[in-house]
Amino acid sequence: MLSPKTQYNLKNAKEYFEEHLCVGDYYSECEKISGQWVCKGAARLGLRGHVKRDEFLHLCENLHPQTGELLTQRQKTTRWMVDEKGDEWETANRRVFYDFTISPPKDVSILALVGADDRITVAHDRAIALAIAELEQFAAARVRSAGSFTDRQTGNIVGAIFRHDTSRALDPHLHSHCILFNATHDAAEDRWKALQNYEMLSAQKYVENVYYHELARELRRCGYEIENQPRGDFIIRGLPQELREKFSKRHLEIDEKTRELLEREPQKAAGNVAEIRENIAHNEHSRKIRDIGAGRLKELWESQLSAAEGRAVKSIIVSAQGSPTVFHEAGAAESLVWAEDHLFDRKSVVREHELWRHALEHSRGCELDLSVLKAASATRDYIRDSTKTALVAMGAGFLLAQLPLRWMLLALIKLVFLVVKPVTFIYAISKLIDDVRAAKVE
Repeated sequence: MLSPKTQYNLKNAKEYFEEHLCVGDYYSECEKISGQWVCKGAARLGLRGHVKRDEFLHLCENLHPQTGELLTQRQKTTRWMVDEKGDEWETANRRVFYDFTISPPKDVSILALVGADDRITVAHDRAIALAIAELEQFAAARVRSAGSFTDRQTGNIVGAIFRHDTSRALDPHLHSHCILFNATHDAAEDRWKALQNYEMLSAQKYVENVYYHELARELRRCGYEIENQPRGDFIIRGLPQELREKFSKRHLEIDEKTRELLEREPQKAAGNVAEIRENIAHNEHSRKIRDIGAGRLKELWESQLSAAEGRAVKSIIVSAQGSPTVFHEAGAAESLVWAEDHLFDRKSVVREHELWRHALEHSRGCELDLSVLKAASATRDYIRDSTKTALVAMGAGFLLAQLPLRWMLLALIKLVFLVVKPVTFIYAISKLIDDVRAAKVE
């Protein structure tokens, strides 16, 4: 799962670094979590290897981590808001950083942390690295020219990754906090600007599926068998369902608090319950337990296992370690066709990363490299918008295969008008496909 959260408050951002990112969900004086700098923007600022406190806090203050100079030009930190009653209040204006938290299915955490299979933690880190590299490609900066505002793709972010291993309820919960600072380098103007994250957020389901696909692929190489689930994630074959529930106390706690809130305020049940649940998860935390290290945590987890559950965990890991690596092949073209059938049946125009997302979901865990998938996508008969490269529609071959002769003539007439306004090309094609579908229904 990928869950983004924006940090607006500078004081809270600094405390978050000191009291959460560097220590996780429990305190241990002798065990600190060391983050790692990632992404092209960080490298451009000279940030590599372990995250140092002063570097992180400088970036929180919008300062260059090496020189201490102002990084991006805009420094307005508050703005005044007016509600429908006319009341005014001051609120945070500057985004300090974005916290993209990525976590695997519960089975992965149990086998990696309770079962102590370190290969899984390595697989998680590799999948995280690839997912964040994909997210980085959607970074953009705002361009202001002649009174107009547009976004320009920059393809670089300043990131720091902190891997944690527990939930607030001290359940095994492998996850990584990917901190992305509000800065990106605009090469066209050769200066740092505030990060525009609209396309990044629109691509978060794609990035999540990159992570799941690469993780599942690595797990299969480690000898594990996975089963994809209808809700979009996967489980590891052989792990008892009771174990998933036993080590999901934080999840159950959030469910219970959500239920209590909706009982107190039933009018909210008609709203976005998932958003309410996420807000509770972020804002209602139990106190951290002090002076408990990794060794004590392992004892705590093992004490909750029955003898049969302990044997089941050990058996799955031993079986995986002794299994020969079985490569499950998947064709890029086949996966893309599946994605096209799934998406273009409902939409005329889609973002290309939506196709990649569903193609990866279809082939999850198989030996399909992301670069191969993208290369195959580039050769497909898509109609691409020259002004918005992310948007694609199916090409002429697809249309001709579906249209009766009388509708082919309509297609040709509409295409003539595209010469006059080529910028609207993809939107005209979208309308054409919609007309075709309506005609087929008639």
